[in-house]
Amino acid sequence: MSGRVESIDGPVISTADLHRQRELFVDVIGMQVVADVALDAVATHELFAVFGQTAQLLRLVTPGSELGVWLVQFSPGSPVVIREGGVGVACNALKMIDFFTADRPAAVARLRAHGFEIVSEGANVDLPDGSRFLEAHAKGPDGVMIAAIEPQNVDAAQFVTLTDRVFSEVQSSSGPVSDFEPVRHFYEDVLGVPLGFRYEFASESFSRMVGVSQTLHIRANNYGRVVEDVMLGIIHYGLPEGSYADLRERARPPNRGIIGVRLRVSGIESLVARCRSAGVEIASEPKSLQVGDAAFRAAIIRAPHGVFHWLIEH
Repeated sequence: MSGRVESIDGPVISTADLHRQRELFVDVIGMQVVADVALDAVATHELFAVFGQTAQLLRLVTPGSELGVWLVQFSPGSPVVIREGGVGVACNALKMIDFFTADRPAAVARLRAHGFEIVSEGANVDLPDGSRFLEAHAKGPDGVMIAAIEPQNVDAAQFVTLTDRVFSEVQSSSGPVSDFEPVRHFYEDVLGVPLGFRYEFASESFSRMVGVSQTLHIRANNYGRVVEDVMLGIIHYGLPEGSYADLRERARPPNRGIIGVRLRVSGIESLVARCRSAGVEIASEPKSLQVGDAAFRAAIIRAPHGVFHWLIEH
C-alpha cells in the first residue's frame, strides 16, 4: 500500500488555559515539555487550518517514550468547549486519554491534590476474554477526560512500555461514534492502520460513570500497534440513534478540547490521495512547514466521525 501510517504519536488538545493543562500533563502525569513555540497567524493557519488566530504550541512527551500530547492555545481563541463537562455519551468527538497505572490510589490522590475532579475512583471493566480492569476517571480542563487504568489479572506490558509508573505513556485516545462501520472502514481500509483489539462488554458501574441510568452494551475497536502506538479507540454505546448529542460540528479548532490526533506517516501525498479517493475530507493539503526547530511535511484529514488527523512526515 503506497503511503502508510508509521506511528500514532498522541492527541492534540486545544485549550483556553495552557497553564492548567500543563499542570495536568507535566505535574500530575509526569510528561516533559520538549518544545514551546509561538506561531504567528500564517504559521497557525498552515498547521491548524484556522484563520485569524495565533497560537502557542507545547509538545510534551513522557520520559522514556516518544508518545505524548500537543497543547495549543489559540488567540483570540474560542469560548466553545467541544465536550462540556467531559462525561456523557455525546458522539463524534474524542473524549478520553487513557494511561495505565501501577498505583491507582496514588494516581487518584495526585489528581485530587491538584484540584482535578474525580468522576470514578475505580469502575469495573470486565471483558469477555476474562480480562479485568479498574478505571479511575478525572475531568481535566476544557472537557478533557483522563483515565488511569489498573489491570487486575493481565500484565500491563501487553499494553504499554512504561509499566512501573503512576502514569504510563499515553496508551490510547478514544471517543464514541454514531456510525461504527464508516470509521472502521476509514482506519482499516483507507489508512491501513492495524486493528489492535476489539471488545464488547456490559457494565453497570461503567454506565453510571458515563452518566446513564441503563446498562450500556459497549462495542469498541482499538486501532494501532498495541504497545508502540497511542491506540485510537472507537466506541458505540448501543444507544438508539437520536438519543445522544452529535458533536461533530463543534469538534474543530479553535474550539476547546481534544481536537484530533497526530500520525507519523511516509508517502504523505499518496496517503492523502487515497483518502480523497475514499471521500475523506481533506482539511489541509500536504505542505512543508517549519515549526521551531522542526521541519516536516504535514496535511490534515478529517475522519468520518469528525476527528482531525494531523499527518506528519519528517
